[in-house]
Amino acid sequence: MKKILFSIVCILGVCMAADKTSDFDVKGMMCSGGCVKKINRAMDSIEGIKSREVNFEKSTMTVIYDDKKVNEDMIVAALKANNYSCSLKEKPNKDSSIISFFKNLFN
Repeated sequence: MKKILFSIVCILGVCMAADKTSDFDVKGMMCSGGCVKKINRAMDSIEGIKSREVNFEKSTMTVIYDDKKVNEDMIVAALKANNYSCSLKEKPNKDSSIISFFKNLFN
């Protein structure tokens, strides 16, 4: 029964999980006004980007996007085309809360 419940939750998660959030390191910004606007315009030109937040002080950008239309490589390429160096930030290896829940449930 637990395996069936786990399978159903996993399938629903995959079907409903279209939005993805990724954090990027952005290098090459010289000012908080013009550079941020230029990066925002580059992100706005990509279909599937839901929202973006550029932090000039930390040289970072967080993007929420439809992972069926956009991937990290497309985001990096758009910034490189605008003369910014961009790379995906490394995230610590943490289980999502739902995965942790099921791991604890079955242990």
